[in-house]
Amino acid sequence: MKKLNYFLLLIPFLLLSCSKDSSSSSSETYSIQGTWKTTSAVLNGVQIFGGTNTIKSEKYFFYANGDFDTESFTDTNYNNLYSYSLGTYTLPSTSTLILSADVYSPSDVFIDSYNLSCQVVKLNATQLELKVLNFPNPNDVYVKKFIR
Repeated sequence: MKKLNYFLLLIPFLLLSCSKDSSSSSSETYSIQGTWKTTSAVLNGVQIFGGTNTIKSEKYFFYANGDFDTESFTDTNYNNLYSYSLGTYTLPSTSTLILSADVYSPSDVFIDSYNLSCQVVKLNATQLELKVLNFPNPNDVYVKKFIR
């Protein structure tokens, strides 16, 4: 369970500068900048977010300068901080988001680092969906969904 909790912390992957909504015929592009809240985290078809899982809520903050922060909480009211991460993101294409960050405990103790290449499945004005293959283990599929 502890490994799974750290896994959730390492997935503060999300957002990019812009991308097309894969479910829309519009050519409009959307910015990833701003605050996003996690609604779902699925590892190999199993929901690992909310409910009886340790992490009940998360926020992601993407800034125009390429920095991003995440906060993971053990409650649904965003009060009991479990961990946070600080890092950078790049968008080498409209379908790829690269995240690199360090994860810390609420008392600022370093926990781990991560570098992820995420597939941008969906990005529109209110929704973001990311997929990471082979993380945290080979052949794993991790999908995370967010709202603004």
